Amino acid sequence: MSDDRPVLLPSSVEWSEEARLVGEALRTVQAAASASGDDERYLLPPLLWQIAADRVEDCPTVDHGYENLRIMVVPEYDLRAVRDCHGALVRARDGDVEAARLADLLSRYLHACDTDLHGLVARLEHVLAVLCLGIAAVRTLATHLALKQGDAPEAVHAVTEVLTAWRKAGVAP
Repeated sequence: MSDDRPVLLPSSVEWSEEARLVGEALRTVQAAASASGDDERYLLPPLLWQIAADRVEDCPTVDHGYENLRIMVVPEYDLRAVRDCHGALVRARDGDVEAARLADLLSRYLHACDTDLHGLVARLEHVLAVLCLGIAAVRTLATHLALKQGDAPEAVHAVTEVLTAWRKAGVAP
């Protein structure tokens, strides 16, 4: 059995802005971690920051609108990398001494984006909520959309379930 999972991505402007900011922040850490050559300086090896940044940077879209709901296949190792980065950012947000360099690195970038580590972690949690949504409706809807049967009754019901889950996670209005 494959460790890949289908993921449905929102197509709203707000979602894209959140995912874009998170991706850019992860990419900033990845670049700094790569430049330092020290796997411990930013709590995780540069490769994990890179995998997470690559995955999150694939999430935003410019085609906003309900009809542009997108499907993305996410390997389990990508999810683990994003979760690991989330853990490192939580440590930085919470003032962990070992994460001080990470917090310092991101503070100026986040200030320029009119947010802070609390805001970044909240946005990353929205991204994770979408990437980790494991309800059956996701597979049902992904299958129907791939077969261009988005108006089938099962697909319509699945859309309702997915939107409800996203609302509970704070991703959709």
